[in-house]
Amino acid sequence: MVSIQIPLRGLRATTLGGYLSALGLLRILATQHDTTTRLRWADDLPVLTSACSIDELTAWLVSSYRPSPIVSPWNAGAGFAGNGKSVEAERALAQVEDSQDPRLAVLREAIAAGRKVVAEGRARGWAGESLWVKQHKQSVISLCRNTFPDEALPWIDVAAVLSGPEVHYNPVAGTGGNFGRQELSATYLQHLALILGPEADHRHAAAWVRAALTGAEDVPYKRGAVGQFDPGRAGGVLASIWGEPDKQGFVNPWRTILTCEGLLLFASAAVRRNAAEPGAAWPFSVHATPIGHPTASAGETAKGEIWAPLWERPANLAELEQLFGEGRARWAGAQAKDGLLFALAISALGVDRNLDAFRRFVIVERLGQNPIAIRTTDVPVALRNEHALLAEPYVWLARLRRKDKIPAGVAALLRRCDQALFAAITGSDTTAMARFVISFGRLHEAVARSGRLRQDIAPHQPRQSRVWDPLPGIAGQLELQLASALASLAETRAERAMPALRPLLTRVTRSRDRLVWADSPATGSELLGSTLAQALAQAHRLHLEFLKGTPGDTEAPAAEFPVGQTVALSALESFVDGECDDEVTADYLRGLMALGWTTSQPAPALHGRARNPVLSVLLPFFATGPFRLVSTWGAGPVAFTATLRPRPDWIARLIAAGPAGVLDDALLRLQLAGCRPMVGRPPDRASALAAHHTSGTRLAAALLMRVRTRDRTTALSAATATRRDKASPVTT
Repeated sequence: MVSIQIPLRGLRATTLGGYLSALGLLRILATQHDTTTRLRWADDLPVLTSACSIDELTAWLVSSYRPSPIVSPWNAGAGFAGNGKSVEAERALAQVEDSQDPRLAVLREAIAAGRKVVAEGRARGWAGESLWVKQHKQSVISLCRNTFPDEALPWIDVAAVLSGPEVHYNPVAGTGGNFGRQELSATYLQHLALILGPEADHRHAAAWVRAALTGAEDVPYKRGAVGQFDPGRAGGVLASIWGEPDKQGFVNPWRTILTCEGLLLFASAAVRRNAAEPGAAWPFSVHATPIGHPTASAGETAKGEIWAPLWERPANLAELEQLFGEGRARWAGAQAKDGLLFALAISALGVDRNLDAFRRFVIVERLGQNPIAIRTTDVPVALRNEHALLAEPYVWLARLRRKDKIPAGVAALLRRCDQALFAAITGSDTTAMARFVISFGRLHEAVARSGRLRQDIAPHQPRQSRVWDPLPGIAGQLELQLASALASLAETRAERAMPALRPLLTRVTRSRDRLVWADSPATGSELLGSTLAQALAQAHRLHLEFLKGTPGDTEAPAAEFPVGQTVALSALESFVDGECDDEVTADYLRGLMALGWTTSQPAPALHGRARNPVLSVLLPFFATGPFRLVSTWGAGPVAFTATLRPRPDWIARLIAAGPAGVLDDALLRLQLAGCRPMVGRPPDRASALAAHHTSGTRLAAALLMRVRTRDRTTALSAATATRRDKASPVTT
């Protein structure tokens, strides 16, 4: 048998209606005509593999299609009330009941069962003003499930799930089949009447189905309610030049029919076993997360989300029934409940391995109370590196999100974090990870300042340090390099997840092996752009006090942190000279410390001689080990070893009085160590300060950072008549 590839250009997944219609067509053909029919997606274009041509499919659908039984006697607008308030729905039911067409036999049986449910419900006293008393709707749906023919049960499972006395509605089917004033089963029957009923428009029936399959727009459509599935055809007062009198949508009856047929694949089934609550029992349907699309609004009413799976390999109906029956989207051992968790599940490969992508549709209320399905994001199924970084902070964010009455400022920052996290995990924005780092740091500090939230939410404490590998354009930012180097400082490798500067610069403190909130940073300075240098300088001072030996010691131990990334000499000089954006540096540093992240270490830069003479003098004193040097002063080169240490009060003096006095001390110490100074001669040592306008506070902050030994030697050679001893072992 020859298979034909049929591109269904009229059923593109640009709308939820197009996606469902493609599924509906496959379901109809596979169950009623050709069991070998398969479907695949080429981006948003459905491609049908069938033994029939497009002409043969069109002819078969018009002449032989047997509609699925979709009736909703639990809804007042479905036509079963018989009170004359839903005239068109009642008329559509009557047309099917009066028809002798054998193709409608199962549908007539379902309608008859619905009539019996209505009669029995009224006999039991469940009737209300419109049709049913609200508290008895669950009983009506339960009675339908117990008495309907098997063929009619999938629609019940699409529309509602019963959980004790409560009814949970699938957002893809509205409120049990209601979309505002539109009742879906009634619309389905009315459109069936246009192609199968006694008043069917046979002249247009074939043209409508061909237009639905091929996308041709050369046939006049009917005017009526489109529903949530195809917002672009929904009409409205601006839909035509006639305004209010011409506000109805443009309807192809076959699109409505195919959409309803496709909905039946979304019946609640085995997926309920994977869900923690009945509301998550439908395949690929989750609670709405108001982020991830341009029109998202925190206060907008959203009914839910549909994550429509896409696959490139042709699949038959049995495979799709298994796929939708499981509806697998698991993260951290549980079924995803909202859009953010669904994205995390995709990034961790917690979905079916045969899928290539998901298309996200968010169902929101617009145009009054009318729900519409908005296409938002396409997410490829792939294991993303960002997942390993974002999984742990997500748990902390989720804990915060569950709190009631979050202050407005904290709520706004939480929303920014969620937006950046979603964009990063879906790969929709290359700057999202950088935005997440900054937003998370700001949010963490906002929680630290909230007395009520601090009682219930502990500081974020990562279990291990992680390395973020930003894109080159972001990784090259001087501010990020400085922040990462500062955030990586630690006393031991085992403590890298708890940065040494975090208790000094933020409102957290150590309590044994964990972090707890503090009333203020240990430095007394907030970590802001305007106070960055001051906060780092005070942190350096506190660090040196902690390292100070026994009382009476005049020499400080090695001041450099044993563990951490190094900063290139050029970057350090740029910081000292105020050539970087302190606001950005502070934002990155705050976030990286809270997350326990660093960035991948950039390749060491090659330098000539150091540019800042004051930094060149002081930088060698904060090295860990001795320098192996060769003196270039005098008759011939002399190799020697110099061990340089700062005075314990240098950082405090730099902060309080600037570099002049400290520079004098340092030049004298260099002279005593055998390193003849070349800075400040002649006529006096203060000339270096006058020429460079170096800030003592920025110097104190810069000297906190780790620098390669080779760069410190370069600085020492620029300040003294020495050079590195090339015969000694090379150190970095």
